[in-house]
Amino acid sequence: MQKDKTDLIISILSASLFVLLLAVSIFMFFRIYLKRKNKLLLEKERMHTQFEQTLLQSKLEIQEETFTYISREIHDNIGQALSMVKLNLNTLDLPVDDQRMVMIDEMLEKSIADLRSLSHSLDSDRIRTNGWENEVEKLLINLQKTRKYKVNFHAEPDLPALGKDKPIILFRMIQEVINNIIKHAKATEIDFSAFQKNKIIRIEIKDNGSGFDNSKSVAGSGLNNLASRSKMIKADLQINTTPGKGTLVILSINDEDHD
Repeated sequence: MQKDKTDLIISILSASLFVLLLAVSIFMFFRIYLKRKNKLLLEKERMHTQFEQTLLQSKLEIQEETFTYISREIHDNIGQALSMVKLNLNTLDLPVDDQRMVMIDEMLEKSIADLRSLSHSLDSDRIRTNGWENEVEKLLINLQKTRKYKVNFHAEPDLPALGKDKPIILFRMIQEVINNIIKHAKATEIDFSAFQKNKIIRIEIKDNGSGFDNSKSVAGSGLNNLASRSKMIKADLQINTTPGKGTLVILSINDEDHD
């Protein structure tokens, strides 16, 4: 009788141990499965991100090549043609006080200056040579000359160059922000500041325009371009805006993340 009880206890313990081992095995197999699944998902996400980055890089390279070509065409052909028109106009035997000729001469002079400015803003090599902050300052100065905007510009001296390609992408992003202000904001004042703190370059672009509800706004191509380009240069993009209270765009870039 005692032997039967002992055998029963051993059987129960053996069965319990088997069930426990089975449960542990199932748990371990499930854990391994989850790890492999998560690893595959992360690898898939990494490949997708890499594909998007490569695609965006290709688009930007094509865009910059196009900008360079247009810049040269403006400088070499259109700009020179207008200069020749202005030169020939000034050699005509016409009264000096002819108001129409004076007006035409001024319009040609402004057109040539605007084309020269446009040519410079499209020239990637010029941005690399002069620095993105200098080109931004020129862009804002030309904007202020239209007398539609009051511009406040401040950039700390000796900001990092950010390598070869980042300055181009950063300048295009700032161009995009300013273009959005011109097209949509109904602003009269633009404040631009750039400074560095703890290896982070912080750029702030603020306007006093109409603003918008960022939580309800459907991102257009301009905002999508900003988001895509910020990922490409590993920048943090913040857009703080309220209807009727203007918009503040903040770009934060780590100086240590070079090309």
